Amino acid sequence: MGTYQRNALYNSEIELMFDCISKSPRKARPHHNLGYVYLNVGLLDDARKKFEEALRLDPLYVESIYSLGVVFHKKGLLEEAIGYYKKAADRANIPDVLYRLGLAYIEKGLHIEAISTYEKLLEVKPEYESAHLNLGLAYGALKKWSEAIQSFQGELRYHPDNFYAYIYLGFVYKELEDYPRAIGHLRKALSYPGVPDSEGIFKVISDLEAKHKHKGERQD
Repeated sequence: MGTYQRNALYNSEIELMFDCISKSPRKARPHHNLGYVYLNVGLLDDARKKFEEALRLDPLYVESIYSLGVVFHKKGLLEEAIGYYKKAADRANIPDVLYRLGLAYIEKGLHIEAISTYEKLLEVKPEYESAHLNLGLAYGALKKWSEAIQSFQGELRYHPDNFYAYIYLGFVYKELEDYPRAIGHLRKALSYPGVPDSEGIFKVISDLEAKHKHKGERQD
């Protein structure tokens, strides 16, 4: 879609949302929907105002509570984001809310809280994409390698083409000095198109191969 078409689509959505607000000015949903349009195009301050207006009209409107968390998260204000995510999660067991809350916890270094949140999410929706992955990252940050491995394997069980799971498994096995498994998982990751920093991964593999060879020579 070209720039002109995108702008036309955006403008038509804005016009539609303003029309809905003019017809139902005291309902939360039209204000929320306009905020959501603003959020999707990166107009975070405008989005925040509309979500706050929706909550003024309906203080229990969960979608706007959650969306305010997303606004603050995108601004890098993790404390505020976590506060709104928790408030939304207390009102409804919504997988997207739990996923974002867990992510904010990881970014803030609160890995125990992230683990608890992702375990709760996976009870509700075990196939949620990247939930097992992020759970593994939280376990890895605490050097709980066995749990991290199980989590990354869980991601691959539901999403076998998630090359990040292979990358992270490679790095866990690297930490455990299980070089053959580390190399195998990193090579598997490189078999997928679009892997970021493939040159860096190739270098890691080369270093691991050298370490594995040296380890074998010492054992001999």
